[in-house]
Amino acid sequence: MRLDTVKVPEAFEPLFLKAQEYVSTYFRQRSENPSQGTIEVFGQRYILVRGASLSVDLFELMKERYREAGEQEAIDASRSLLFDMAHTIGKMDARSFHKKMGLNDPIEKLSAGPIHFAHTGWAFVDISPESRPSPDEDFYLLYDHPFSFESDAWIQAGKLASFPVCVMNAGYSSGWCEESFGIPLLATEITCKARGDEACRFIMAHPSKIEGLVREYLQQRPDMAKRATHYQIPDLSNRKRVEEALRASRAENRRLATVASRTHSSVMIVGQDGRIEWVNEGFTRLMEYTPEEVKGVALREFLTWQQGDPHVIEWIDAQIARHQGERTEIQRRAKSGKRLWLDVEIQPILNDAHEVTSIIAIETDITERKEAESRQQQLVAEMERINKELKEFAYVVSHDLKAPLRGIQTLVSWISEDCKESLNPESREQMDLLTRRVDRMHMLIDGILQYSRVGHTQEQTVSIDLNHLLPEIVDLIAPPPHVTITLAQDLPVITADRTRIMQVFQNLLSNAVKYMDKPQGQIIVDAADRDASWEFRVTDNGPGIEEKYFDLIFGMFKTLAPQDQFESTGIGLTVVKKIVELYGGRIWVESKVGVGSTFAFILPKQCTVSETIPSGPEMAQCAVMG
Repeated sequence: MRLDTVKVPEAFEPLFLKAQEYVSTYFRQRSENPSQGTIEVFGQRYILVRGASLSVDLFELMKERYREAGEQEAIDASRSLLFDMAHTIGKMDARSFHKKMGLNDPIEKLSAGPIHFAHTGWAFVDISPESRPSPDEDFYLLYDHPFSFESDAWIQAGKLASFPVCVMNAGYSSGWCEESFGIPLLATEITCKARGDEACRFIMAHPSKIEGLVREYLQQRPDMAKRATHYQIPDLSNRKRVEEALRASRAENRRLATVASRTHSSVMIVGQDGRIEWVNEGFTRLMEYTPEEVKGVALREFLTWQQGDPHVIEWIDAQIARHQGERTEIQRRAKSGKRLWLDVEIQPILNDAHEVTSIIAIETDITERKEAESRQQQLVAEMERINKELKEFAYVVSHDLKAPLRGIQTLVSWISEDCKESLNPESREQMDLLTRRVDRMHMLIDGILQYSRVGHTQEQTVSIDLNHLLPEIVDLIAPPPHVTITLAQDLPVITADRTRIMQVFQNLLSNAVKYMDKPQGQIIVDAADRDASWEFRVTDNGPGIEEKYFDLIFGMFKTLAPQDQFESTGIGLTVVKKIVELYGGRIWVESKVGVGSTFAFILPKQCTVSETIPSGPEMAQCAVMG
């Protein structure tokens, strides 16, 4: 009789020949009854299972089912599960076989294992002479499986594994040997044909020794050590840890799914294959599609339904390639055809190997905001058009009104000169009054133009030392001898448009001089540091203003004194208020009739005048710096 079901060292051949004889006898007593779905060997029921179902197919399924925990975690969980299951099956098969065949000697029990292995289609076993199968902790078995059903399944499927796949072979053989010798044993595959190695090689040893023996074996074979990667030393407690991690991961995913379901935004999960896997209630509310309508639909196809931007897919692919989340704004259509503006955030989900397992798309409806922005842009454009027309109108009116005024002024001058001998005092007074009215009309037109230009001309921001500017303004006003203007020492240096600041102080000082009613007029200009701003005050001892007029005086064309008594257009304070508010400040008056008035205004220290036309002080962006 020839030993053809196992390959062993020559010294072990007699023992294994004997084992081959009684194992062959065992398997010759076989009957099959497909009508009952039974296969029996030596009175024991067996089953046939397609090899790929327990290897390549199973690993693919497990990676898909547990992908939320990461591909490596899924592989590790599968390997642990298969090893534990095969290890238990090996022990139980050995126990049943030993009992049926009446085997009591540990060596006989063990030697039947590889032959039984061959008859049941697991693998052919080639045991190395380096093996030391002693019934104690020094047990060491080095062996190959040249025709392992697991590696053959991968090879036949045309797939190259990234890890040793013969997990059940390792589990079954170590389970059989453990039952035979009555000591705990583990086996691990260190090289595998499914990975492109020359052989499926295993080491079996006591759990306390196996890791050291594998390391020692590979250290003596550096070339093999380079290839022997991703092998796994079985750990019977590892599967429990992996399962706990998977349960925790699934619990976390359920929690996240609950949160996502309750959010108002649309949430969509897209798998590696680009198909929609899950959507929340917010998706249905926004897009009007039910989960059943979109589940399993390719994202590209769904975007076609929505008449979405075809470049969105390219944008999503770019984010996945970068492994980064990103946001953008896109337009899509709901099921009813309603056009939506969406703020879309894409977040790739990565496993421990930093591989993208799926993506989450969060879409928020921003249609109202975008429509409001569009309306605002239209209003701004309309406002700019109207302001341009008003500016042009102001210049036209100025030209058209000033031309006849100049004619009236010239005629009055000619009449006064030609008829000065014949005009009585009353007529000359009326001609003077007419001249003053024409001058006032000139001033009124100039004031209107001045007001219209504030905020509509290009500002030239410069550094302004008020210690130099204010004396220039005083000289320009040329107050009469009975009026004294006192300027505070160490006035601040500000950054603003020089012409605008000059207009502010000139108008305030001119008014104080113009309406002074005291024999000895006193006007004081000072400034105070108010942290983020400067407060300026122009105080006089003039006639004062009743409180009920405090707001009125800043209005257009408003003046409290008779116009024939004081030449005033009523525009000066309006211009001052507009300039101050343009810089983000404010102006007010404090006054007591008969005692005098104080015009105070605040300018922020940090401000820049906006180039756009402001509609009020809230639109100013300030930069007056101390």
